[in-house]
Amino acid sequence: MTPSRPFCTIRLFTLGLLLLGMVVSVHAQPIDTLFVRLRGLPVDSLETIERVATDSRLKMVAINRLTGQYAFLGRTEDCMKAAMRGLELAESTRNDTLLALAHFGIGVAFTRLSDVNGALRHFSIAFDGYQQIGDSLRMSLTCKETAIVYQQVGDIDGTLRYMRKAQAYGLGQGIHGRSMTILARCHMDRGDLDSALYYARLADVMKVPGTDPYGYAAYKLIMANVHAARGENDVAEPYYKRALAVADSARTLDALIGASAGYAKLLIGQGRAAEALAWARKGFAATDEVRQPALMIRSTTALSDAFAANGMTDSALVYSKLAHAWRDSLSALQNRSQLQNQLFTQELKDREEAKAREEAKEERSRNIQFGIIALIVITLGIFLLIFSRTSVVGAKVIKNLSLIALLLFFEFINLLVHPFLGELTHHSPLLLLLCMAAIAGLLLPLHHRMEKLITNMLVSKNNRVRLEAARRTIEELEARPTDTNAG
Repeated sequence: MTPSRPFCTIRLFTLGLLLLGMVVSVHAQPIDTLFVRLRGLPVDSLETIERVATDSRLKMVAINRLTGQYAFLGRTEDCMKAAMRGLELAESTRNDTLLALAHFGIGVAFTRLSDVNGALRHFSIAFDGYQQIGDSLRMSLTCKETAIVYQQVGDIDGTLRYMRKAQAYGLGQGIHGRSMTILARCHMDRGDLDSALYYARLADVMKVPGTDPYGYAAYKLIMANVHAARGENDVAEPYYKRALAVADSARTLDALIGASAGYAKLLIGQGRAAEALAWARKGFAATDEVRQPALMIRSTTALSDAFAANGMTDSALVYSKLAHAWRDSLSALQNRSQLQNQLFTQELKDREEAKAREEAKEERSRNIQFGIIALIVITLGIFLLIFSRTSVVGAKVIKNLSLIALLLFFEFINLLVHPFLGELTHHSPLLLLLCMAAIAGLLLPLHHRMEKLITNMLVSKNNRVRLEAARRTIEELEARPTDTNAG
């Protein structure tokens, strides 16, 4: 047995125990607890949990985590598919919390596709859902993600506006540092380095990596970038080193690549070209596992500058061309992202249309049932009047009841045949009107005949009732003199 097999066996056994424990205790746990339990799990473990979970909340939390992980790893197609699975699951449960989580995942997928309108629309739906159930922390999280959408398109004012909303709803422990990082970057982009430093210090609250090495590296990196932008290289350098140490050991590759490029630039400015080249190579080596165009551009540009600083112009030219190639690749990827975006949007539109058709079908079914009930009530009322031994009803009442019955019957027929007529006439208003007029033309003669028949029956019954009442009256009158004589 190779050394890797025992490790794999132990890992599978541990994952099995974790899943068993979740299945036993998941029904007693709030959804926030499930989020905590799944935090930090790798993608393969989350995929296994989603596959075997029977509880809808656990499955949704796993899907939500997977959507974020796929987006972070640049696996756009997997991110979209996970978001769609989440929406299907939430709609099947009709649970408000799960529906809000599902739309939040759709917003994350649209953010990955750089579709501003799609992301904002579904984040807005998620926000409304969280507001309805009173989940202020997730309202804050949704505002923070909305701010990131604005940040991606360079709208600093929009970013700051939504970050203020996020702060008003309360920043949870998991998003406080990242929120401060966003604010620091906004003020850096504005050139307001004092404010950038203020928010970077608020983000830099982790003294040790702990269970969040990605957050620790990101916070140290923003501190380093702000100090470097302020020209405080002696302060920036320790932060770069801390970020690089943790990013390298924890393999948080985007932080490693970003910190390597930033540190290499700082070293070049200090004339430490050999060290800059070493760190630029370190960052470039990390791209073998990522290959994201935006990170590749930063890495190859830093390496080209480092080679140029060391007088190695041929190598500098090679990596400069590679950086340009990755910029072209980024443009191609954006075009592909637009195509994926169209497919994703169309799939969502198809789902919404199918859902609308199903709701219309259910509404029509309810209306038909109401129509049947109303017809039964009116029909029973008429028959009750016909066969009652004592009631006497005038022709005017019968005419009004028959008119109501005709209208109800016409509407009932309309509800039944409207879908078929719509397909037959392609929903042409003129053709639909002609069809409805033809149906009314067939019903009116039938209505007149039925009204005449019922009226005749009622007249005959009314005559019998009146004659019977008259006969009893005569008998009573005839009986009174007899009683008097007998007395």
